[in-house]
Amino acid sequence: MMNFKTKIGNPLLLGATKLYSGVNFAVVVENSSSCPILRIYEKGTYNVVCDLSFDVKMKFGDVFAMEIEAFDDSIYDYGYLYEDKPYADMYAKVINHREKWGEMTLPTYSVFTDTFSWDERERKEIPFDEALIYRLHVKGFTAHKSSGTKYKGTYKGVISKIPHMKDLGINIVELMPAYEFDELPSIFANRMEDKKGVQMYNPFGDVQSEAEKINYWGYSTASYFAPKASYAVASGREAGREFKEMVQALHNAGMEVIMEFHFSDEMKPQMVMDCIRYWVMEYHIDGIHANLNVVPVNMIKTDPLLANIKILGDRWELVNDYYMSRKGLKHLGICNDGFMCTVRKFLKSDEGLTFEMSSKLKDNPKDAGVINYLSTHNSFTLMDCVSYDRKHNEANGENNQDGSNLNYSWNCGFEGATRKKKVVELRKQQIRNAITILMVSQGTPMIMAGDEMGRTCQGNNNPYCQDNDINYINWNDLKKNNEIYLFMKFMIQFRKEHKILHMADELRMMDYLSKGCPDLSVHGVEPWRPDFNYVSRCFGMMYNEAYVDEDKKGKLYIMFNMYWEPQVFNVPASELGMKWKVMLSTADKDIKEESIKGRTFTVPPRAIAVICEV
Repeated sequence: MMNFKTKIGNPLLLGATKLYSGVNFAVVVENSSSCPILRIYEKGTYNVVCDLSFDVKMKFGDVFAMEIEAFDDSIYDYGYLYEDKPYADMYAKVINHREKWGEMTLPTYSVFTDTFSWDERERKEIPFDEALIYRLHVKGFTAHKSSGTKYKGTYKGVISKIPHMKDLGINIVELMPAYEFDELPSIFANRMEDKKGVQMYNPFGDVQSEAEKINYWGYSTASYFAPKASYAVASGREAGREFKEMVQALHNAGMEVIMEFHFSDEMKPQMVMDCIRYWVMEYHIDGIHANLNVVPVNMIKTDPLLANIKILGDRWELVNDYYMSRKGLKHLGICNDGFMCTVRKFLKSDEGLTFEMSSKLKDNPKDAGVINYLSTHNSFTLMDCVSYDRKHNEANGENNQDGSNLNYSWNCGFEGATRKKKVVELRKQQIRNAITILMVSQGTPMIMAGDEMGRTCQGNNNPYCQDNDINYINWNDLKKNNEIYLFMKFMIQFRKEHKILHMADELRMMDYLSKGCPDLSVHGVEPWRPDFNYVSRCFGMMYNEAYVDEDKKGKLYIMFNMYWEPQVFNVPASELGMKWKVMLSTADKDIKEESIKGRTFTVPPRAIAVICEV
């Protein structure tokens, strides 16, 4: 047995912390009736070197703290036992024996040491009004055989796709959970006493049994302080370094990184805050997206360390400027399905939506950013939203009972994949409509990875357990649906060129600077007469670009027609010496700019037209 010299440790340093004199080990054991044991292993193995018991002098409340002097973390790993059973270190920074995705073994832990040298550049701090978010799953982003990267399903795989995201116009990447979550949480929980037990699963079966289901997304029990080891190319101990390399590469490309966290219900507020602070300081992430039912909302809103970090949640109680960052920039973001559901209902010509849709387009509160998106992980993809009337989740093995029944989708006349030309063209037009609405809304657009190339999940709106091509992005779609990609890219650029479409503050719908007309106004088929009747399915919105540039007199006029018949809009009178020019119509897959003759413009069925005063 090795002779380790121990003494009372520091309970404030939870986890394993390397000190000048040794390593401090501190673990929380609530309502303990006995003292835990610190087990030392040979590096990278399950070979036990010795067991070191904490004593009552090392207990501080529910924290046990021990320091081992001159502990050599290069040759030893560690773990804990409590009442003769393995006990998790929830503050562990490096998780061992998790290198293979879907292979669940009892973890051991390593002391986190890192020599990564950051390229210390000033944080971009991209304001919400300039942001374009791209949300991805690290594994599914490049796991498909068509990804063209050597390092499929990894942090390095994400790096290989930076040129794609840059070309599209993205400046923020949001990662779905990339910390060390349990792929098989229920199975692993039942096998904790088996030190070397391995549980495998079959990702290729047509229907996976209950015992084989994988937790693909990562919303489960987790070691929240450690990057996911199976997303690394090298050994699991290199996961932290490779995660940092990915963040550094994205930063160097002018992009911020937001990390999504789904904290379990039993997590204590202090641990949540410690976790968020750790990722911000250690991994230089620029924001977090968290479930606010667990996050201590007032703590996170007022934490000075997080004052310039983007914090996304499904709702916030917005009261005053106190919750804004020190530089006066919004740093809270509202992220929920409200915009997505309204857009989908409007696209399929539901009644009573013109007022709601026009309100969503201008939504931009003073105290927080609004995140708008067309699809998310547990909904139809954008392509599936126009291809399926109902969910097709049979592959999940739950008799199609899982997933939402409220998809607000329309298959355009045929259920599922088809080669019928009229149906295919209508679907693409509806996708162009959706993209246009997203890009002319005042809120921050968030694109679900793959939507820009017509990704499909084959009608599965809840593929939580599908570690296969249902969830993987097929990069062949980039060529197959290139016109969707080009339109998305065009609209992103169009948005950037017209600041009036993404203002820092909410448009007032008043002419408070005496520019001749309001900053924003809503119209019907007749100028200045909006029609919010229950059966109305069309409206217009006019943006006065003079409110962005005093020397600029032009206006943007956007006409939305979700009737199944063409609608004739009477166009507002143009300024003296100026004329209206058509910038785009979603009914035409080829974008053509042409001048309007006369005072009317006919918007085709289920289409959006944008005209500009020049």
